[in-house]
Amino acid sequence: MLKKTLGTMVLAAFISTFNAPLALAQDFENPPCDNEVSVEHLKDNKYSKINLVKVTNFSNIVQKENVIEITFSQNFNSKYYKEGDFVQFDLLDGLSTVEGTCIIPKGSSLIAKIVKIQKPRWFSRNAIVCINFTHILFPDGKNIPITAKIAGKKDYLQLGGKDTAKKIAAYTLSIGGFGTGLGAAIGVAGGNVITGVIIGGSVGGGVGLLTGIISPGLHYKAKKGQKLPVELQENLKVPKL
Repeated sequence: MLKKTLGTMVLAAFISTFNAPLALAQDFENPPCDNEVSVEHLKDNKYSKINLVKVTNFSNIVQKENVIEITFSQNFNSKYYKEGDFVQFDLLDGLSTVEGTCIIPKGSSLIAKIVKIQKPRWFSRNAIVCINFTHILFPDGKNIPITAKIAGKKDYLQLGGKDTAKKIAAYTLSIGGFGTGLGAAIGVAGGNVITGVIIGGSVGGGVGLLTGIISPGLHYKAKKGQKLPVELQENLKVPKL
């Protein structure tokens, strides 16, 4: 909780600058002579539709539909967040083209705002977290806007089927174990331990499975450093470093 509080304070200070003019971005909105010099490429990503970067004498323009890989800056649990909160992601290694041009410097961050959180629901329906990426924050404090979404089949954060299966299995084992113990006790009382164990395991396991299925789903959790692919929805224009 302390880490989240400190992170929130840092983000709050950053957010307060949103109303200030984005001089860095505006300086390169209409440069005097932003002529294309060459076309370079980002490293291939399984989610990428293209990997092109236009290099000019004033800026580097990462074409939309490129995918950038970011990581969570800290452990994340949707249980402790609400709509309107900001989340910070890392670009620790920055972003460079295969040809060697540095586009985003090391130590930069990507800031996202939580626009919707759907809590876990009955019948194992997991929480959904919708985020809107807003800005890239450079190490020197400057920032530029970005329009992007989570890449892949889902454009929101949600735990998958494997996590749900683990939860159901845990319910089955825990309640199934109790049922087995109870069945064994009944079997001992009736003089038949083996039959008691079999009946108890069957009943307990069945109840555990049913309980696991109809119980609420899981909150979205991610560990610090967990990767997340982000697809650009508009060209990302970054001034020359």
